[in-house]
Amino acid sequence: MFLKIIDITLPIFAIALIGFVYSRRVKSDLASANKLVVDIALPMLIFTSLATKNFDPQAAIAFTGASVLLMLVSGVLAWPVARFSGASVRAFLPCVMFTNVGPVGIPLIVLAYGPEGLAPAVVLLVISNLLHFTVGAGVMSGRVDWRMVWANPLVWATVLGVSFSQLHLELPTALNTPLLMIGNVLVPMMLLSLGARLSSSQVSDVKVGALASILTLVLRLLATLLVLQIVPLQGVERGALVLFACLPSAVFNFMLADRFQVEPNKVASMVIVGHFFSVLFLPLAIWIAFQV
Repeated sequence: MFLKIIDITLPIFAIALIGFVYSRRVKSDLASANKLVVDIALPMLIFTSLATKNFDPQAAIAFTGASVLLMLVSGVLAWPVARFSGASVRAFLPCVMFTNVGPVGIPLIVLAYGPEGLAPAVVLLVISNLLHFTVGAGVMSGRVDWRMVWANPLVWATVLGVSFSQLHLELPTALNTPLLMIGNVLVPMMLLSLGARLSSSQVSDVKVGALASILTLVLRLLATLLVLQIVPLQGVERGALVLFACLPSAVFNFMLADRFQVEPNKVASMVIVGHFFSVLFLPLAIWIAFQV
């Protein structure tokens, strides 16, 4: 199991390291590339990922509600603690609320629970996407502009992806192939950019990353315990929620921080240090998920 977790997380470190080394040698400016990735590649990836997955909201009403509650409660708990993390509220809250569900969470939950874990993992992915790029983007930008929410291509990509899944629709190959190709650019480009940002970080940023990662884990687990008192989930759904709380912060947090210029160096450190910690903690997290 430990080797499997390393297989999941090691590529993240490897690609970020390439970006780090490259940026050390070539002082690159990736701001325009990051904007292109968030505005175009990310909606494509969200749509193509969700459109091909089975998502049954009626069969998962309780779990859907618990997922939403967990992310919101995590943010509420993080608000007064942010000043102890060394980062601002706008930088810290999204890192606490939103985890790396896609690249790490889904494989981990399925690894732990087999095929039965796929359904709750997809629910977590959908809810996280919707809240991350509405509430999370609002926190990062400093204001929640609902016009910005409805004009956000990420929201529509999620809605369309779930709709295609529910209606069992398929795009023609000639259209689906370029969407897949564009979406596949996202993750490696995002990780390269993360590594490049880390190359300009200070030692103090790494210290913030370590402290914030520990606080993030504690706050999410506390929020999970509170939510499970309100929504008494059982079995796979209960374990999946616990595993979600133990995941490292989403890499998307860095992309939004870089776009809105909200302490991107500190957010990059929180993300990458959180992934380093996850290699050590996730085996224990799986044990905890089976005990609660």
